[in-house]
Amino acid sequence: MLSIRKLFKEIKNLIFNEIKLTLVLLEFAIIPVKKLADGKSRLRSLLTQEQRKYLILKMLEFVVDACVEAGLSRVHVIGSDPEVETLVKQKGLSFISDMWCGLNESLEGAISMLYSKHAGGFVILPCDLPLLLPEDVKTIGRLLEYNDVVISPSFGLRGTNALAMKEAHIIKMQFGASSFPKHVSSARACGKRVAIYASLGVCLDVDLPKDLKMLSNLSRLSHKGVNRVRTALDYLRL
Repeated sequence: MLSIRKLFKEIKNLIFNEIKLTLVLLEFAIIPVKKLADGKSRLRSLLTQEQRKYLILKMLEFVVDACVEAGLSRVHVIGSDPEVETLVKQKGLSFISDMWCGLNESLEGAISMLYSKHAGGFVILPCDLPLLLPEDVKTIGRLLEYNDVVISPSFGLRGTNALAMKEAHIIKMQFGASSFPKHVSSARACGKRVAIYASLGVCLDVDLPKDLKMLSNLSRLSHKGVNRVRTALDYLRL
Protein backbone atom coordinates (compact mmCIF):
# COMPACT_ATOMS: atom_id res chain seq x y z
CA MET A 1 0.00 0.00 0.00
CA LEU A 2 1.24 3.48 -0.87
CA SER A 3 2.16 5.74 2.02
CA ILE A 4 0.39 9.09 2.32
CA ARG A 5 3.58 10.87 1.23
CA LYS A 6 3.99 8.67 -1.85
CA LEU A 7 0.31 9.01 -2.69
CA PHE A 8 0.51 12.80 -2.65
CA LYS A 9 3.67 12.61 -4.77
CA GLU A 10 1.87 10.48 -7.36
CA ILE A 11 -1.08 12.88 -7.43
CA LYS A 12 1.29 15.84 -7.80
CA ASN A 13 3.04 14.14 -10.72
CA LEU A 14 -0.28 13.39 -12.42
CA ILE A 15 -1.42 17.00 -12.06
CA PHE A 16 1.93 18.32 -13.32
CA ASN A 17 1.90 15.99 -16.33
CA GLU A 18 -1.67 16.97 -17.23
CA ILE A 19 -0.80 20.67 -17.06
CA LYS A 20 2.40 20.09 -19.05
CA LEU A 21 0.51 18.18 -21.77
CA THR A 22 -2.10 20.92 -21.99
CA LEU A 23 0.56 23.60 -22.40
CA VAL A 24 2.37 21.62 -25.10
CA LEU A 25 -0.82 21.37 -27.13
CA LEU A 26 -1.96 24.95 -26.53
CA GLU A 27 1.20 26.94 -27.11
CA PHE A 28 0.02 30.49 -27.66
CA ALA A 29 -2.86 32.95 -27.84
CA ILE A 30 -3.67 35.59 -30.44
CA ILE A 31 -5.79 38.53 -29.30
CA PRO A 32 -6.83 41.09 -31.95
CA VAL A 33 -7.73 44.61 -30.83
CA LYS A 34 -9.67 47.01 -33.02
CA LYS A 35 -8.58 50.66 -33.23
CA LEU A 36 -9.54 52.22 -29.90
CA ALA A 37 -11.16 55.23 -31.57
CA ASP A 38 -13.55 52.90 -33.42
CA GLY A 39 -14.07 50.33 -30.68
CA LYS A 40 -17.37 49.67 -28.93
CA SER A 41 -19.20 52.28 -31.01
CA ARG A 42 -22.54 50.68 -30.14
CA LEU A 43 -22.01 51.78 -26.54
CA ARG A 44 -22.01 55.48 -27.47
CA SER A 45 -25.39 56.01 -25.84
CA LEU A 46 -23.90 55.00 -22.47
CA LEU A 47 -20.19 55.82 -22.62
CA THR A 48 -17.99 58.62 -23.89
CA GLN A 49 -15.11 57.80 -26.21
CA GLU A 50 -12.62 57.97 -23.33
CA GLN A 51 -14.80 55.65 -21.24
CA ARG A 52 -15.01 53.20 -24.14
CA LYS A 53 -11.22 53.25 -24.49
CA TYR A 54 -10.86 52.60 -20.77
CA LEU A 55 -13.30 49.68 -20.97
CA ILE A 56 -11.52 48.11 -23.96
CA LEU A 57 -8.10 48.35 -22.32
CA LYS A 58 -9.40 46.94 -19.04
CA MET A 59 -11.07 43.99 -20.74
CA LEU A 60 -7.93 43.38 -22.80
CA GLU A 61 -5.93 43.29 -19.58
CA PHE A 62 -8.36 40.73 -18.10
CA VAL A 63 -8.06 38.47 -21.18
CA VAL A 64 -4.27 38.75 -21.31
CA ASP A 65 -3.96 37.99 -17.59
CA ALA A 66 -6.20 34.92 -17.93
CA CYS A 67 -3.95 33.56 -20.69
CA VAL A 68 -0.77 34.20 -18.71
CA GLU A 69 -2.20 32.69 -15.52
CA ALA A 70 -3.33 29.65 -17.50
CA GLY A 71 0.32 29.06 -18.33
CA LEU A 72 0.45 29.86 -22.05
CA SER A 73 4.06 30.32 -23.09
CA ARG A 74 3.28 33.11 -25.54
CA VAL A 75 0.54 35.72 -25.82
CA HIS A 76 0.42 37.87 -28.96
CA VAL A 77 -1.77 40.96 -29.25
CA ILE A 78 -2.53 42.48 -32.66
CA GLY A 79 -3.24 46.21 -32.55
CA SER A 80 -2.52 49.65 -33.94
CA ASP A 81 -2.74 51.94 -30.90
CA PRO A 82 0.22 53.04 -28.74
CA GLU A 83 -1.90 52.55 -25.59
CA VAL A 84 -2.42 48.90 -26.50
CA GLU A 85 1.26 48.43 -27.33
CA THR A 86 2.28 49.99 -24.01
CA LEU A 87 -0.06 47.76 -21.99
CA VAL A 88 1.14 44.63 -23.76
CA LYS A 89 4.86 45.40 -23.52
CA GLN A 90 4.58 46.38 -19.84
CA LYS A 91 3.44 42.81 -19.25
CA GLY A 92 6.40 41.47 -21.22
CA LEU A 93 4.19 40.10 -24.00
CA SER A 94 4.27 40.28 -27.80
CA PHE A 95 2.68 43.18 -29.68
CA ILE A 96 2.07 42.72 -33.41
CA SER A 97 1.46 45.92 -35.35
CA ASP A 98 -1.67 45.49 -37.47
CA MET A 99 -0.49 45.83 -41.07
CA TRP A 100 -3.44 44.04 -42.64
CA CYS A 101 -6.88 45.14 -43.82
CA GLY A 102 -9.73 43.60 -41.84
CA LEU A 103 -9.98 41.23 -38.89
CA ASN A 104 -9.83 37.95 -40.80
CA GLU A 105 -6.88 39.12 -42.89
CA SER A 106 -5.07 40.25 -39.72
CA LEU A 107 -5.57 36.87 -38.08
CA GLU A 108 -4.51 34.87 -41.16
CA GLY A 109 -1.43 37.06 -41.55
CA ALA A 110 -0.47 36.82 -37.89
CA ILE A 111 -0.93 33.03 -37.85
CA SER A 112 1.32 32.64 -40.91
CA MET A 113 3.94 34.91 -39.37
CA LEU A 114 3.90 33.16 -36.00
CA TYR A 115 4.03 29.69 -37.52
CA SER A 116 7.21 30.62 -39.35
CA LYS A 117 8.79 31.02 -35.88
CA HIS A 118 7.12 28.31 -33.83
CA ALA A 119 4.40 25.70 -34.20
CA GLY A 120 1.84 24.26 -31.81
CA GLY A 121 -1.77 24.65 -30.88
CA PHE A 122 -3.16 28.14 -30.46
CA VAL A 123 -6.32 29.96 -29.45
CA ILE A 124 -7.79 33.16 -30.86
CA LEU A 125 -9.64 35.23 -28.26
CA PRO A 126 -11.40 38.59 -28.55
CA CYS A 127 -10.28 41.36 -26.22
CA ASP A 128 -13.75 41.92 -24.74
CA LEU A 129 -14.30 38.92 -22.44
CA PRO A 130 -14.39 40.57 -19.00
CA LEU A 131 -15.19 37.37 -17.10
CA LEU A 132 -12.70 35.08 -18.84
CA LEU A 133 -10.83 32.91 -16.34
CA PRO A 134 -7.58 30.94 -16.55
CA GLU A 135 -9.74 27.84 -16.07
CA ASP A 136 -11.51 28.64 -19.35
CA VAL A 137 -8.21 28.76 -21.23
CA LYS A 138 -7.02 25.54 -19.57
CA THR A 139 -10.27 23.77 -20.46
CA ILE A 140 -9.91 24.81 -24.10
CA GLY A 141 -6.38 23.39 -23.98
CA ARG A 142 -7.59 20.09 -22.53
CA LEU A 143 -10.30 19.81 -25.19
CA LEU A 144 -7.66 20.38 -27.85
CA GLU A 145 -5.95 17.17 -26.69
CA TYR A 146 -8.74 15.13 -28.27
CA ASN A 147 -9.99 17.47 -31.00
CA ASP A 148 -8.57 19.37 -33.95
CA VAL A 149 -10.66 22.48 -33.37
CA VAL A 150 -12.33 23.95 -30.27
CA ILE A 151 -14.93 26.67 -30.78
CA SER A 152 -16.77 28.80 -28.23
CA PRO A 153 -19.89 30.75 -29.18
CA SER A 154 -21.13 34.07 -27.93
CA PHE A 155 -24.51 34.23 -26.23
CA GLY A 156 -27.07 33.72 -28.99
CA LEU A 157 -24.81 31.19 -30.75
CA ARG A 158 -23.97 33.56 -33.61
CA GLY A 159 -20.52 34.96 -32.92
CA THR A 160 -17.25 33.14 -32.18
CA ASN A 161 -15.66 34.02 -28.84
CA ALA A 162 -12.82 31.50 -28.92
CA LEU A 163 -11.30 29.51 -31.75
CA ALA A 164 -8.52 27.03 -30.97
CA MET A 165 -6.70 24.83 -33.49
CA LYS A 166 -3.96 22.22 -33.25
CA GLU A 167 -2.15 23.69 -36.23
CA ALA A 168 -2.30 26.64 -38.61
CA HIS A 169 -4.93 27.15 -41.29
CA ILE A 170 -7.08 24.10 -40.52
CA ILE A 171 -10.02 26.30 -41.40
CA LYS A 172 -10.36 29.76 -42.91
CA MET A 173 -11.03 32.68 -40.58
CA GLN A 174 -14.68 33.75 -40.93
CA PHE A 175 -15.15 36.20 -38.07
CA GLY A 176 -18.11 38.51 -38.57
CA ALA A 177 -21.83 37.85 -38.92
CA SER A 178 -22.81 34.27 -37.98
CA SER A 179 -19.17 33.25 -37.57
CA PHE A 180 -19.90 30.49 -35.05
CA PRO A 181 -22.00 28.26 -37.35
CA LYS A 182 -19.64 29.05 -40.24
CA HIS A 183 -16.56 27.96 -38.28
CA VAL A 184 -18.28 24.80 -37.04
CA SER A 185 -19.49 23.88 -40.55
CA SER A 186 -16.08 24.55 -42.11
CA ALA A 187 -14.28 22.36 -39.59
CA ARG A 188 -16.74 19.49 -39.95
CA ALA A 189 -16.68 19.75 -43.75
CA CYS A 190 -12.91 19.17 -43.57
CA GLY A 191 -13.46 16.05 -41.49
CA LYS A 192 -11.94 17.60 -38.38
CA ARG A 193 -12.87 16.69 -34.83
CA VAL A 194 -14.69 19.66 -33.30
CA ALA A 195 -15.46 20.43 -29.65
CA ILE A 196 -17.81 23.18 -28.52
CA TYR A 197 -16.95 24.86 -25.23
CA ALA A 198 -19.28 27.30 -23.48
CA SER A 199 -19.02 29.07 -20.14
CA LEU A 200 -19.98 32.43 -18.70
CA GLY A 201 -16.39 33.60 -18.99
CA VAL A 202 -16.00 32.78 -22.65
CA CYS A 203 -19.54 33.50 -23.90
CA LEU A 204 -20.13 36.96 -22.41
CA ASP A 205 -18.61 39.64 -24.60
CA VAL A 206 -19.48 43.32 -24.37
CA ASP A 207 -20.75 44.94 -27.57
CA LEU A 208 -24.20 46.29 -26.81
CA PRO A 209 -25.83 48.24 -23.96
CA LYS A 210 -27.68 45.07 -22.93
CA ASP A 211 -24.32 43.28 -22.54
CA LEU A 212 -23.05 46.02 -20.26
CA LYS A 213 -26.28 45.84 -18.26
CA MET A 214 -25.91 42.07 -17.92
CA LEU A 215 -22.33 42.54 -16.77
CA SER A 216 -23.44 45.12 -14.23
CA ASN A 217 -26.09 42.73 -12.88
CA LEU A 218 -23.59 39.86 -12.73
CA SER A 219 -21.17 42.03 -10.76
CA ARG A 220 -23.42 41.48 -7.74
CA LEU A 221 -22.92 37.72 -7.91
CA SER A 222 -20.11 35.52 -6.64
CA HIS A 223 -17.80 34.79 -9.56
CA LYS A 224 -14.01 34.68 -9.69
CA GLY A 225 -13.85 37.36 -12.38
CA VAL A 226 -16.40 39.70 -10.85
CA ASN A 227 -14.24 41.66 -8.40
CA ARG A 228 -12.01 43.09 -11.11
CA VAL A 229 -15.08 43.90 -13.24
CA ARG A 230 -16.81 45.61 -10.32
CA THR A 231 -13.85 47.98 -9.95
CA ALA A 232 -14.00 48.89 -13.64
CA LEU A 233 -17.77 49.43 -13.55
CA ASP A 234 -17.42 51.63 -10.47
CA TYR A 235 -14.89 53.75 -12.35
CA LEU A 236 -17.38 54.09 -15.22
CA ARG A 237 -20.16 54.78 -12.69
CA LEU A 238 -22.34 51.98 -14.02
